[in-house]
Amino acid sequence: MSNKDEKKDLKQSDPKKDVSKKEAKAAKKDAKKDKKDAAQVKIEKLEQKVDEVSDQYLRAEAEMQNMQTRFKRERADIYKYDGQKLATSILPVVDNLERALSTEVTDDAGKQLKQGVELVLSHMNKALSENGIEEINAEGQKFDPTLCQAVQTVDADDNHPADTVVEVLQKGYKLADRVIRPSMVVVAQ
Repeated sequence: MSNKDEKKDLKQSDPKKDVSKKEAKAAKKDAKKDKKDAAQVKIEKLEQKVDEVSDQYLRAEAEMQNMQTRFKRERADIYKYDGQKLATSILPVVDNLERALSTEVTDDAGKQLKQGVELVLSHMNKALSENGIEEINAEGQKFDPTLCQAVQTVDADDNHPADTVVEVLQKGYKLADRVIRPSMVVVAQ
């Protein structure tokens, strides 16, 4: 073999070059691995952010649905109890008309006036009932503190057992399921 061929073989089998090639390959693998790790970290961060945004979206959607439900319920209550303020204002007028009818009249002019008052009272009662306002029927019933207000008590007897309403002093009214004015009653004890 010639000197040239030996040098060529030595160059090819130089251990320093073999090591540097291995290092270069390892560096390339590490660089690729670092890129993959960086990309994986970035993907995980983005997935976490997507999860957070999805959670916020779901919460906002639920809050909107809750608000819509609450608004519907409030609107239904407004419609349901719409005439309460007007009824509260009119009830004293009804009471006064009933008091006027309870007086005795003897002359023809008084009787005609009483008929007019009866007509007005019947129209008022009709208007109240058409708007869902009902009289609370309490006389002879068991005393219910949610519907009646006891202003006086009397001793119980055979006709009026304990905790029953003996007399209604002022009529009570309710609108749908809401008491707008409790009955003022006398209760047997």
